[in-house]
Amino acid sequence: MILDLLLGYLIGSILGGTLWKYISRTDLAQVGSGNIGARNAHRAGGLPAFLFVYLFDAAKTILALQLTDAFYPIALAVLIGHLFPLFHPRRGGKGYAVFSGIVFAITPWAYLAGLGILGLSYLVTKDSVKAGLIPVVLLPLLPVYFDAGPINILCTVAVSLLVLWAHDALHKPVIT
Repeated sequence: MILDLLLGYLIGSILGGTLWKYISRTDLAQVGSGNIGARNAHRAGGLPAFLFVYLFDAAKTILALQLTDAFYPIALAVLIGHLFPLFHPRRGGKGYAVFSGIVFAITPWAYLAGLGILGLSYLVTKDSVKAGLIPVVLLPLLPVYFDAGPINILCTVAVSLLVLWAHDALHKPVIT
C-alpha cells in the first residue's frame, strides 16, 4: 500500500497546467490568478485550455484509481500530489478536477448527479466557485452510501477539507 500511495502522489504531481505550458507556451503561473488549474487556464486560454487542463487532471485521477485496490487512500494521495506537487516549483492546482475524477471513478452516476447539484447551486449562489464547492462538501456521503467503511469515509472527508482549504473556503460561508 505504501508504494500505491507514493505512486498516487507522483501521478497527482503531474499537472495538466504544467503540460499546457509546453503545448501552448503560456505559463499559467504567470497569468491571471497565477494558479495553474483549469479555471485559470480558461481565463488565459479559453475553452481549449480549460478542457485540456481539467480533462487531464480528472483523467490522471481516474487512471491512478483504476490501478489500485486502496481506492480512497489513493484518491487522497493523488489530491495531495496535485495540491503540493513534486514536479512544480510552486503550488499546484486547487483540486477540483481531481475531485471530479474521484467522483467519476466512484460511479459516473454520482458525477452526473454532482453536475446537477452544481447547476442548481449556481442558480442559488450565482457564483461558480461557491456552486462548485457544494458537491465537494457532499463527497463523504458516497462512501457512506456504498458502506465503504470508516477509513474510506475519513479519506473523503480529508479530500473535501483539502479542496475547501485550497479554495480558501474554510473560513468563508459558501452560501451568503
